[in-house]
Amino acid sequence: MSSPPIVREGPAAPTRPDRGLPLQGAPAPQPTPPGWYVMAVLLLRQARANWRLVMALALVGAVAGTATALLLPSRYQAKAAFQAENPPSQLQLGGGGLAGLIGSQLGGLQFGSPNSPQLLADLLTTDAVLRRVVNRSYSWRGQPATLAAIYGYDRERPELRDFLAIKKLHGALSVDLDIRTGVVRFTVEGRTPELALAIAETTLAALNEANIELRKQRASAERAFTAQRSADAGLALAAAENSLAAFYQRNRNLTTSPTLQMEEANLRRSVDIAQQLFVQLRLQEEQAALQALRNTPAIGVIDPPVLPARRSWPNRKLAVATGLLIGLALAFLRLAGKLVSA
Repeated sequence: MSSPPIVREGPAAPTRPDRGLPLQGAPAPQPTPPGWYVMAVLLLRQARANWRLVMALALVGAVAGTATALLLPSRYQAKAAFQAENPPSQLQLGGGGLAGLIGSQLGGLQFGSPNSPQLLADLLTTDAVLRRVVNRSYSWRGQPATLAAIYGYDRERPELRDFLAIKKLHGALSVDLDIRTGVVRFTVEGRTPELALAIAETTLAALNEANIELRKQRASAERAFTAQRSADAGLALAAAENSLAAFYQRNRNLTTSPTLQMEEANLRRSVDIAQQLFVQLRLQEEQAALQALRNTPAIGVIDPPVLPARRSWPNRKLAVATGLLIGLALAFLRLAGKLVSA
């Protein structure tokens, strides 16, 4: 009997112990690209195939942006910068001792609030200033007109007309304050360069007028207060002097009585205090009177407004670029719609 043939097999291929699959053999499958990449490639192919459509829509968008920039009314900005003027120094009673002490205490009373940059920056945007600007007359199309008429609110009733004009002017006004230097800068927009310049100059004048009026009102109230205090101090001084005079009438010889000498020193001290207080209050009253009459400018203009040379709005280059981008976006949206429908 013949023996069966012996079949020799080669070594078995190594396998992964976790899955029992061969490590070598068939090539690994290629990764599938993401969907957005496939869509982008298809869109670019469609754009290359329909380049006339893409160029036409981009050109239409650029033309529409140019037409919009040309049809929109132009705006011009006038700029200015100013700084608060330092208030005048208060009158002080010189000397040392009790007079200097009273002067230093009463010298802290500020008559007419000092012009702080923050106060002027906030006052610039208040109705008290903007109403003055709105009600002034400006040259518009060859004849004088108020801002309410220029803005198109002249047919409204007076209360609503001023409200709408002030609101529109407030939107056209921007204020910037530099805390470190105390410089206040503002920008105002107008439909023409001449109108923007006139509004900026009127705003500076209105701010100065409103600040002076506010300073006078405060000074008048403080003058009335110091006048009353000065009158009371005068009565106290008269009473102290009468007490000292009556003491001298009752006591002719003071050299032999230490008690009378001490009483005399107390009465003299009361007269001195009352006299120095009365003098200081009189000085403060005069200072308040001067503040109530001052009409000097409260602001110092650092950078006066000038005639704008270029428009601030609309930006025609930006409008053309925006129209071009919108046209391209519409073209790609249309091509993407065709791909989705196919």
